[in-house]
Amino acid sequence: MTTGITLEALIGPIATATIINVALFAGLWRGHQRGRREGRLPSPYWAGLVAYMAAVGLYAYLHGQQPVSSGLDLFAAAVASEAAGVVITYGLVYSFILSRGRPWSERAWPMVCALVLTAGLIGAIFTA
Repeated sequence: MTTGITLEALIGPIATATIINVALFAGLWRGHQRGRREGRLPSPYWAGLVAYMAAVGLYAYLHGQQPVSSGLDLFAAAVASEAAGVVITYGLVYSFILSRGRPWSERAWPMVCALVLTAGLIGAIFTA
């Protein structure tokens, strides 16, 4: 019988990553609304978004090929996975819903890119 990660070991790091992602993106949504009123996104929101993406990218670069061996690794993997999900969800929503009313020539490329990213993520899940 093989040993694996128990549900008890998964819940804490993944729930924490979810809470952090929801808080970060709620803050970004608030900044987006403020930016729509003022004409541009406030710089602390840009700094937070860049720092978040840099942390996820650094983790993926440094630990991308190593197995998850601790709760901190599991937490970082959950944050990176949720970040990928947010990027793909935003791409799909933007290209298929928020860009309605624009000419097809402006919408086609974002639609193709969003679908390729989605297919790539799904493919990565089933080939891992």
